[in-house]
Amino acid sequence: MTMNMDQELLEGFISEMSEILEKLDDDLIAVEKKPDNTELLNQIFRHVHNIKGASGIMGFELLIRVTHEAESILNRLRKGDIPVTAEVMDVILEATSLVKQLVNDIKRGDAQDREIGETIAKLAPFIAMEAYSLPEPEAPVEVAPQPTVTPQSVLPPVSPETPATSPVSPSEADPVPATKAISIPPPAKRAPPPRQVETKEPLSDNSTVRVDVKRLDDLMNQVGELVLERNRMMQINQDRQQEGADQLNFKEEFGKLTKRMSFVTSELQMQVLKMRMIPVGNVFKKFPRIVRSVSRDLCKEVDLQIIGEETELDRSVVDEIGDPLIHLIRNALDHGLETPEERTASGKPRVGTLILSAVHEGNQIIISIKDDGRGIDTDRVGRKAIEKGLISEEQLVSMSQREMFDLIFLPGFSTKDVASDLSGRGVGMDVVKTNIKKLNGLIEIKSEKGVGSEFILRLPLTLAIIQSLLVEVEGEVYSIPLASVLETLRVNQREFHLIGGQEVLKLRDRVLPLLRLQRIFSVRPIYDPADFCYVVVIGSADKRMGLVVTRLVGQQEVAIKSLGNYLANIHGIAGSTILGDGRVALIVDPVALSDC
Repeated sequence: MTMNMDQELLEGFISEMSEILEKLDDDLIAVEKKPDNTELLNQIFRHVHNIKGASGIMGFELLIRVTHEAESILNRLRKGDIPVTAEVMDVILEATSLVKQLVNDIKRGDAQDREIGETIAKLAPFIAMEAYSLPEPEAPVEVAPQPTVTPQSVLPPVSPETPATSPVSPSEADPVPATKAISIPPPAKRAPPPRQVETKEPLSDNSTVRVDVKRLDDLMNQVGELVLERNRMMQINQDRQQEGADQLNFKEEFGKLTKRMSFVTSELQMQVLKMRMIPVGNVFKKFPRIVRSVSRDLCKEVDLQIIGEETELDRSVVDEIGDPLIHLIRNALDHGLETPEERTASGKPRVGTLILSAVHEGNQIIISIKDDGRGIDTDRVGRKAIEKGLISEEQLVSMSQREMFDLIFLPGFSTKDVASDLSGRGVGMDVVKTNIKKLNGLIEIKSEKGVGSEFILRLPLTLAIIQSLLVEVEGEVYSIPLASVLETLRVNQREFHLIGGQEVLKLRDRVLPLLRLQRIFSVRPIYDPADFCYVVVIGSADKRMGLVVTRLVGQQEVAIKSLGNYLANIHGIAGSTILGDGRVALIVDPVALSDC
């Protein structure tokens, strides 16, 4: 009984900490932009105070020590004793990262005796910093003699935007141990920000999901409707079994039942899907801190704008898009946006703009990462690709601009001459391509030199039930995920060309490689050869290709069924589904086919 209670307390603690830390990150980034927001500072103080209190109840000493020191600084910030500066926010954010790591240790059941002294040492000078006050606006500012600075009295630069307050009384301030007096000269230039403590696991636990009570009520209502229709179906079947049953009346009643069942099951399906949906903001909320850290490392000024964070998608998709978005944001900061001096020289605003947006479009979610930076220099991209032996000069000459954009996704490609902590090894964009392919998503690049770039991700809302295009190949029916279908064409096979043993089709401004599903899946031909066939143009991440099929059957929503371990590794097949007539249709895997 006690063990169960202790486990419940621990789970409640971890859940509460995860929530508080998520809010804390957002508020810390926001308060740096609005240092005069006293209410926000008070809210941050309460967050840290709550972490400290809950840690005290559970007896987690390391958490108590770190949060106590951070709380002392926040107490001074909210009272106006010291100003909100980038330097003080650096150490508070570092302390927050350490708290996250300690909570993750507890979550894994592996509470370690981690070294926290270095972080606490960085917090100490701000706790000991002498309180400051500003003169009245009407009074002239007098220059006072520069005092000797000790670790207990580090005078901050006076900012006219910081509210004037009086020093806190000894009863309000936390006691500070006395130390050896040292004269500390003011820094000549801004010191680099401290390295963030890396958390090995995300704090959010996606094994559970919170559901709005209204959604549960709607789900229960639909289940009730389904029960009513089931009873109606049983009654119709019972009436049908009786002698002398009215055949005409049966057909009419059964037709009504079919329509009603279709409506109820569709609504029920929608409600269940909604329960799995979570806001994309769950991923977006960690990016302000990443942008702040990276932009400080690069000495760039960036205004991050987030749009559509309330847009919902399936949690299975949310779990997979974090890494690609981090790489794309870092790419925009490192390669896309210029330094303030470069922007000013080219007539741009000193502060660069990075826009992260999400929106629903049909059965897809469109995520865009857009910057107003230098854009993609296709000439430089082409030269680098040749230098690294990724393409030949002959290939480069025949490439369209879109194909040159796609070169940045090649493994090992980078425009950097020297690798750094952020980029240069040619793995970032390759990771983006790999993860988006796993989701049956698409990547599109728009860029103009000197104006900026936009990376557009098109992702399915869910991976469990999909909209699909049913196609026939010599009598066999296959399902192609509609999220991967770009267009369909009816083509005369005389328009096909053979280049290097590969069938291709000239489609507008590009050469489209073709794959015949009949050959890939070894389907026995049953029809006489025909001049005309259908081509389904599909896309997977940055690749495009055409699938040659006999005819198009139509669009249908299908539930993905596993083929089991024995048939799990069939190349080009992602699973199966059952059609309305009871036949099994295999679901084509566009990702695997694009690698053929």
